[in-house]
Amino acid sequence: MNPRNQPSDSSEAHPTALTTRPLTPEECKLVEKHYPQVRMVVARMRHYLPACADLDELQSVGLTGLIAAVRRYNPTQIKTFEAYVATRIRGAILDELRRLDWMPRSARLHARQLRQTVDNLEQNLGRAPTTEETRKHLGLNRIDFDKLQLRVQPVRFLPLDKPAERDNGNGVLMNLHECIADESTPLSHANLEHEETLLALMSTMKLLPERHRQVLLLYYFHNRRLSEIAEAFKVTEARVCQIHGQALQLLRQRWVDRN
Repeated sequence: MNPRNQPSDSSEAHPTALTTRPLTPEECKLVEKHYPQVRMVVARMRHYLPACADLDELQSVGLTGLIAAVRRYNPTQIKTFEAYVATRIRGAILDELRRLDWMPRSARLHARQLRQTVDNLEQNLGRAPTTEETRKHLGLNRIDFDKLQLRVQPVRFLPLDKPAERDNGNGVLMNLHECIADESTPLSHANLEHEETLLALMSTMKLLPERHRQVLLLYYFHNRRLSEIAEAFKVTEARVCQIHGQALQLLRQRWVDRN
C-alpha cells in the first residue's frame, strides 16, 4: 500500500482538528502557567494602542494566541517556549487590531508619509511648518492636499454612556445617547402639524355632499376597495370612480377657499 494513502495522526495534517480539539491536562497547566505573560504583552503594547482599545478584550484575544501556541508547541523544534508564546500572543493581538482598524492600509501609509514630512520640515525650519509649506513640499495642489488631510484625519471614538462635557443648562450632565436624535422617531412638531392638517381636512370634508364624503372616508380611512364601496352603495364600480373623482375636485376647491 502506498504510504501516501494512509491516514496520518499528525496534527499538522489536520489543522482544523488541531484548533478545535480540547486541551490535554498538560496543556491546561501550560496555559495557566503562562497566562500572566498575556497581561505582560498587553501592558507593553498599551502605549502604542489607540485610546479606544479595550485592554480586557485584547487580553482575551491574547489568551487565544496563548492557547494556539500551546497546541502547536513542539519541544523538538522550539527550544524557548516563552519567546514562542510571546510571539503568538503579540501576533494574535495585532491581527485583531488590524481587523478592527477603520483606516485602510494605503491611508495609514499616507498618514505616516505626511507625519514624516512634517517632522522633517520642523527640523529644517526650527518651527512647525505651515499648511502651505507642507503642501508645497509634497508637491500637491490644494484640492489633492485637502483630500489627503481628510483621508488621514483620525477618528475619535466616544462611548455613548459617557457623560457629555457640557450640561443641559440645569447643571445635569447628559449622556451622548440622550443627545443624539433618533431619526426613526417623528419630531413632535411634525406630529402636531399632521394632526392639525388631519383635523382641518376632516372639517373640510363635512362641507361635501354626503355620498361624496362617504366614498372618501371608506376609500382613504377604512381602506375599502372601489368594488366593495360599489357593492355597499348598490351602484357600479364605474359610478364609484366617478363619485371619487368629483369628491376630490370638490375637496380641493373647499380646501383652497378655506385656507
